[in-house]
Amino acid sequence: MPGYANYKTLYKEEYNCLKDEGYDVEKFVQPSADSKDFLPFPDQCDSYDENESSDFWKNAYNNLVKIMGTPLRADYPYYEPNEYEEIMKEAEEAPILEPLSDEEYKERISGAFFGRCAAVILGKPLEMGMTKNRIKEYLESLGEFPLNDFVSAYSPKLDIRLRGDCFCSTKGNVKFAQPDDDINYTLLDLRLAENHPNGFKKSDIGFNWLNNIAYHWCWCASRQAYYHMVMLDEGKDIDKQIDEIPYKLNPWRECIDGQIRTDLWGYIHPADLKGASLDAHTDCSFSLTKNGIYGGMFVAGAISGALSKNPTVEKIIASGLACIPKKSRLHEAVTSVCAWWNEYKNWEVVCDKIYEKYGHLPFAATLNNMSMVTLGIVAGGLDYTKSITIATMCGIDTDCNAGTVGSIIGAAVGLDKIDKRWYEPLNNTIKSTVADIGECKITDIINRIIKLKKS
Repeated sequence: MPGYANYKTLYKEEYNCLKDEGYDVEKFVQPSADSKDFLPFPDQCDSYDENESSDFWKNAYNNLVKIMGTPLRADYPYYEPNEYEEIMKEAEEAPILEPLSDEEYKERISGAFFGRCAAVILGKPLEMGMTKNRIKEYLESLGEFPLNDFVSAYSPKLDIRLRGDCFCSTKGNVKFAQPDDDINYTLLDLRLAENHPNGFKKSDIGFNWLNNIAYHWCWCASRQAYYHMVMLDEGKDIDKQIDEIPYKLNPWRECIDGQIRTDLWGYIHPADLKGASLDAHTDCSFSLTKNGIYGGMFVAGAISGALSKNPTVEKIIASGLACIPKKSRLHEAVTSVCAWWNEYKNWEVVCDKIYEKYGHLPFAATLNNMSMVTLGIVAGGLDYTKSITIATMCGIDTDCNAGTVGSIIGAAVGLDKIDKRWYEPLNNTIKSTVADIGECKITDIINRIIKLKKS
């Protein structure tokens, strides 16, 4: 099996990814299994009996990716470069940001990282592919809607039990931040920044992962990138092989991976969008393209903007938009959510519109999940509790989205403005699966982050 999935799955995912990227995929469809250029529609794939691990689907996948060498559709309205300079040239004008004092920065970073950890734990038990409506039904059955606390593990009325491996993150059972990839990524980047104080490159990211995290703690594009790192041919140019990773057997190249792993770059570049976005771009470019990269750059920029004097929701969103292209699908998603919120002022109505527009996307895609992150920010109005609970109640990738919102809003308001009921149950403890960190104190990590501050 080529990494994260078999060739049949790769084919179906790649087909949809290419179509979303603007390629005229349907023009090339050849559904006859007897054709050497065999290319079926995704919904036809299960009608073929050939073994999923055979050369049959490998051939179909290799035919499909040739489409990347063709022009985009003439009516495709987006412009989505991968290069940093071109991205920033196409971005919105950056807002004016005033730096924090050292004392203010420490308080805000404490809010950001405690806020991230607590919100990840809030969303983690609900990360079951549950939609907004299903989560609402579950919470209403417990008398817990709207959500205002950690979620209960079991609904007797519905006879539904949340994830058993997340019982320690449910209401009344939280005593630490349990192992989670969203928190692991921040810790991995912490080690990366500490080991490369003068800057890092893509290969440093890959070897940092190999040295510090197990393969099965990565998902989507990150796991596929890890697979390719393990398979590197030491007899060939390593950097060239790493440059090929984002497009190599990787239909998840525009997934959520970027936006859940770039918080640290915003943390250490407060009120510095250029520094935050550049580090985030290098990080994300290791395994992602286009909107996968933009998701990480938006989050790093939003956090950097939040870590300035007198942050507002508008300034935070503007800081994120100043790090991504105006003609990208992600820019459209973020600004659409903002417009819908301004029109309806009802988070459930706006969330339904997100599902209408992006409901066809995979569970871990960037556009649907970043739309929910945006909704949590604008509807929460710098109220930490309101922001993280809305992000969670929206559904889909609940721990990722809540954690990102918690990090951004925590950075904006500081630890003093976060109700202690969210972070005190964590007992200042993370149980990570990152080598040489493992179980650690949240305050120790915060102190290490503060030492890395660049501006």
